[in-house]
Amino acid sequence: MNTPLRVSLIVCALLILLFVLRRIRKSNLEIADSIFWLIIVVALLVLALFPQIAYWASGVLGFDAPVNFIFCCGILVLLVRTFTQDQKICELKKKLVRMAQSEALRDR
Repeated sequence: MNTPLRVSLIVCALLILLFVLRRIRKSNLEIADSIFWLIIVVALLVLALFPQIAYWASGVLGFDAPVNFIFCCGILVLLVRTFTQDQKICELKKKLVRMAQSEALRDR
């Protein structure tokens, strides 16, 4: 893994960390969401500081380059995150409909 990629990972991790900490301070982020992003920060830092992990994993999984492995993992993590957010949104929509219906029946 080349130096610019390692520096990019460290910079991205630090930017995410600063953004998450700012959101936590303003109470704009739930604890579960902040934990997710803090885990992402730690993973990015570990891969940047110990690139041999990426080399090993990319070799085991058959990727041509460690950077491809990192991008693929990032995409997969964000897809899973999007799916879980979609589930939360669906639950909230159902609750909103139930609440609107019960309020409408109460106002009758």
